[in-house]
Amino acid sequence: MNHFLVRWTFVHGALRTLHVAMLIGLIAGPSLVNAQESNHDYLIFLDASAYHHSGTLVGDDLKRNEGEAKGTFLYSWQNDRYRFFAEAHVADEGEAELARLQWGWRLAPQTTAWVGRFHNPQGYWNTQYHHGAYLQTSISRPGIEQFDDMGGVIPSHFIGVQLDSTQPAGNEGSLRYEFGLGVSGELDEKGLESPLLVGPQGSAKTTASLRLAYMPSEAELDTFGVFLGQNRIPAKELDFREVRQTVAGIFANMYIKDLRLTGAVFFMRDELEDGTAGAGGFANAYLQAEYQLNPVWTPYVRAEGSHGDADDPYLMQFHDFVRARRLLGLRRDFGRKQALKVEYARSRIETDRYNDLAVQWSMVFP
Repeated sequence: MNHFLVRWTFVHGALRTLHVAMLIGLIAGPSLVNAQESNHDYLIFLDASAYHHSGTLVGDDLKRNEGEAKGTFLYSWQNDRYRFFAEAHVADEGEAELARLQWGWRLAPQTTAWVGRFHNPQGYWNTQYHHGAYLQTSISRPGIEQFDDMGGVIPSHFIGVQLDSTQPAGNEGSLRYEFGLGVSGELDEKGLESPLLVGPQGSAKTTASLRLAYMPSEAELDTFGVFLGQNRIPAKELDFREVRQTVAGIFANMYIKDLRLTGAVFFMRDELEDGTAGAGGFANAYLQAEYQLNPVWTPYVRAEGSHGDADDPYLMQFHDFVRARRLLGLRRDFGRKQALKVEYARSRIETDRYNDLAVQWSMVFP
């Protein structure tokens, strides 16, 4: 039952990482600027999940039962001119990383230039929920939006610079744009690696992203947008030297009374350079529907699918990538910012299929 317990190593590692993140913020923020009116804030996310798998992969690449516990810690500091943000992520084995570490300069009231480590704005889900499991209604995230170091096929972290701005559009709407430029991680036989925050970056290559999002009204949460990205991914100890990847797509998040619809469509083009050179592409889409019965209960369903995925040589490097999935789930909010979720899914990866039954507890403090 150790898989379902939050171990001391997790708690100790979580507290240590929280201390480091907050210490950086407390030192870096006030020491780099003149004495000005400033404010800071923090959030702590915790979650514990248990999974039961069944299907053709059980006993081969997949354990029948497994569990995990994670913690995510956010710290922010800002004044009239500068902003600082840190996100530390900890797993139950005591492994920790600074998922985001950013220092920003306000160029205008609604425009900020950043330098640091970011989540790549190629898509919607990752930059909406990040690592905080409590924030998303479901337990799982769409396969195409999976983090790079957790089996994803798109570099979801990069180190470099980012410019974001929000400008008025129409009578009540606004237009937000995000432009990012930097370096991402490498690809090896285990999948994509996140770029190192400290230390040599190896043969790191450039990644560039642009995302535009339109919000029709400040009073509503509806969002519609497009994104475009170009990734150069170096390959390590594989039959090719580099992958040149183009990502484009659209996304939407809209409310119809108590019904929420969230979806995105991705168009991918992958070119393998040198060695076993080849090129391919595929499309992937997901749509999640959530219906809030009342402030406590929220049932949800999600459908994911891919087209042309069998002919992409890059995708053949990711045997566990979820190419299609159907799931349904139920979320119950209780107590002070806590949630209990139950989810059942049928997934297809390459030529195999399996089923998942998952239960998750999550919370946020304060």
